[in-house]
Amino acid sequence: MRIVWWHSIRWRLAIGSMLVALLATVLLASAVILAVIHYYSIDQSYRLANFASDGAQRIGARYSPTTGVVRAAADVFPNAFEQSYQGEQYLIVVLNHRSLPVYPRLVPIKNTFTTFAIALADPTLHRADFAGLRSAIADGQRGVTSSGQLGSSASFIWLPRPFVVQPIYEGGQSGSPVVGVVVVTPLSAAENTIPPFIATVGLSVLFTSLVIAALAALAAILYSRTITRPLADLTKAVRVLASGNYKAQVKTKSYNELDELARTFNEMAAKLANDVNELHEQELWRRELVMNITHDLATPLTAIAGLGESLVDGVNQSREDYEATGRIIVREMLRLRRLVKDLHMMAKVEGGAAQPQWKAVRLAPLVDEVLALLATEFERVNVEPINALSFNLPAVQADPDMLMRVFSNLCDNALHHTPMGGTVVVDAVQRDDLLLISVTDSGEGIPTGALPRVFDRFYRADSARQAVTGGSGLGLAIVRAIIEAHGGTIWAENVPDGGARLIFTLPLGFSQPTSITGAITMPIIGSMSSQPK
Repeated sequence: MRIVWWHSIRWRLAIGSMLVALLATVLLASAVILAVIHYYSIDQSYRLANFASDGAQRIGARYSPTTGVVRAAADVFPNAFEQSYQGEQYLIVVLNHRSLPVYPRLVPIKNTFTTFAIALADPTLHRADFAGLRSAIADGQRGVTSSGQLGSSASFIWLPRPFVVQPIYEGGQSGSPVVGVVVVTPLSAAENTIPPFIATVGLSVLFTSLVIAALAALAAILYSRTITRPLADLTKAVRVLASGNYKAQVKTKSYNELDELARTFNEMAAKLANDVNELHEQELWRRELVMNITHDLATPLTAIAGLGESLVDGVNQSREDYEATGRIIVREMLRLRRLVKDLHMMAKVEGGAAQPQWKAVRLAPLVDEVLALLATEFERVNVEPINALSFNLPAVQADPDMLMRVFSNLCDNALHHTPMGGTVVVDAVQRDDLLLISVTDSGEGIPTGALPRVFDRFYRADSARQAVTGGSGLGLAIVRAIIEAHGGTIWAENVPDGGARLIFTLPLGFSQPTSITGAITMPIIGSMSSQPK
């Protein structure tokens, strides 16, 4: 499914970051502009008061009763309304002691507030907007310097229109009679325009805000790639994994949570690949199991059926023939019974029904008992069994019946691969807290390629699968399961002088394993690298 761009994490992160940066920039810019306006207003009021005080003093110094305030104001302010002071333009209105405007004289206007309304050229001003100015002029006539703003305060939060009313003293000396007042207000505010300084600061802040927003967007896009690119790689790997390729891996150069996520995915993919391989191997083992069981059951059953038919048909004519046929039938029946017992034991092990019954066991007497049970078989093929176990070996915690099965299977396996006149030796040595027990024959040895698999169920080194040498193929698998249930390991090796040696370990300390289940269903890991050193 294709993701539309506005649903993409990359673009959402970029746009969100840009909006946050833009909002922060706007708030910062607003704070800066408000601070500039505030301090600009304070500075403007200070300069306005200085200009008004200087103008009132100069008018007062030029004042004379004969010429009056009109002449003195005209001498001081020759440019009518507009006056320049420290880079700022101001509007000047001079009133006499009766609060009548005497300067400038555009037209014969008797109303001060009408004069200001004409001078400001602002049709939005009304008579009520001059209430503060009226009160300030009254205070000025009483010798009090006053300041304020034209219009309602709510209308001039951003750019107020300040004014200063300065009394004019006769002779320019405070304490002398007041002969008039000077009203001063800024030209820029009066014309309802933004002061140049504030306009410059505002444009600079606006430009800086746009640059910051663009840089924030670019940084957000580049930064989002560090998050979305590993996610995209992970998505591709998941698709590859979903297609059945369990070798998919994710490579990332980040060292954060995404790298941890990639490593976790790689571990999951590797574990999944391993599980799938095991499932395939299990399926192969299942098929091999069915094939081997049918083969091992069919061979003796075919022999028994053929011999039975010969008995029914009267092929055998003498007692010796009947006895020979009977011995063959009994041998095949015993072979079937051994196979069924081995299958039953394997099923118990895989089902978790075979649990060791722990007892202190001395190995030398137990091996003597096993060899005594197999004495007839050893004598039949003229092979000498040798119990080289020392009676001084410490006892081990084990299930004696299971250990008898182990030694019986190992000795029987060695017997089938030892030629006449050979030997089968059972020996053991103590190494730290382990006993290393070995069963060595003097036969032809085990092919090198078969060493890792001799403990797999139904595996025979003899490719011809001859019953004389191959057995059922379950004996060594059962041995491995029992040894692992006792906390030991088992492996096979060839003897330099000829023959094979099967070695297993048993711990001397008592440590009950958790479960025997699955011990013979997994491939043997008994290689030389796993041998105790």
